[in-house]
Amino acid sequence: MRFNQFWGRSAGMFLSIPAIFLYQIVLLVSSISAAEEFMVTSLAEEPRRPFLGQGLPFYQKLVMPVNIAVAGDLMLGSWIVEKVETEGVDSPYDSTRSLLLPADVAVANLEAPLADNGSLFVEKQYTFKVPTRFIEGIVNAGFDVLTLANNHILDYGCGGLTQTLAAVKNAGIAWCGAGVNREAACAPVMLEVNGLVLAFVGFSMTYPDDFWATATRCGTCHPDEEMLFDIISACEMNADLTIVNVHWGTEKKSAPNPYQIEMAHRLIDLGADLVLGHHPHVLQGLELYRGKLIAYSMGNYIFGSISENAKTSMILQIALDMNGLLSAKALPIHVYNAVVKFQPKILRGDDKKAVLEELRVLSRPLNSGRDILDLEGNILPATRFAQQIK
Repeated sequence: MRFNQFWGRSAGMFLSIPAIFLYQIVLLVSSISAAEEFMVTSLAEEPRRPFLGQGLPFYQKLVMPVNIAVAGDLMLGSWIVEKVETEGVDSPYDSTRSLLLPADVAVANLEAPLADNGSLFVEKQYTFKVPTRFIEGIVNAGFDVLTLANNHILDYGCGGLTQTLAAVKNAGIAWCGAGVNREAACAPVMLEVNGLVLAFVGFSMTYPDDFWATATRCGTCHPDEEMLFDIISACEMNADLTIVNVHWGTEKKSAPNPYQIEMAHRLIDLGADLVLGHHPHVLQGLELYRGKLIAYSMGNYIFGSISENAKTSMILQIALDMNGLLSAKALPIHVYNAVVKFQPKILRGDDKKAVLEELRVLSRPLNSGRDILDLEGNILPATRFAQQIK
């Protein structure tokens, strides 16, 4: 959806976004069974109406749950450019758009700068650049928030990042995780959705360290302990929910490294409500820690390469209220570009079950041997009573 407004220190100003404030009337969830029913209906394509509490004091608002759709790495450069030039900017999303548009907020990791020119900043094996006009497809797919904290967003230096920020801002999409200096890069972006204020933060824990912003140089937000405390505390003071995106881990590795687990737990201990990981290009397990969901790696979404290691992935649908997690569902997708031709497909039947079983296996060690997913992708238990498993 498009928002009435979003704000953040990185923007340096209050931005008005032409849109309507959308929401869906649902019953408040008071039991596990009700939460499961909510997950089935909340992301369905049903009529939506303006939020009745808009403009009222907080205590008079009808606060509704927020539905978030999360995709993995979005990299529209390299081999995908020819497809988009031929078939249009919307073509990569045509088979999965239906999973994104019904959500109140859709999030992805933008894994390459949107830039029409520029010079390479650092010589490395893989560098990417995406034509700025491809932002139109990202908008039409329904994305509302992009994290820029990754190891490719500065492939074309500060000039490439500047073009990216301009393209994203002009499209009315919120962003986090990179900026003109460290303060801007680490600033949360706040969205008001269904009466709730959501804070989005992006951190990169990947190299090259030349990409990490400093007080006087553009780049990504690389966290340290003091900064973590300050940022998450600020989010807790000014927002109802804090959602953290982290670029971390080892490429092609299906298990999180110990530092990822330590970092995710630390973020939640400080107050984060949801932790979303990127970078390995493959799925890693899910964890419920203190009732909060951690997705250690979302895998690829649309990525302009053909990898024998990245054949399946997922989109997460997550429902949150002001107390945290209500329900979540993993929706497997096929991303092997030798077959899907840079247009991910929704998996069904046995193919879907195979990915979900793999995800269950990957998740068990992170949840004391328990299964937190069923073979429909529902992440269990479905309500905040998930705290009982830790």
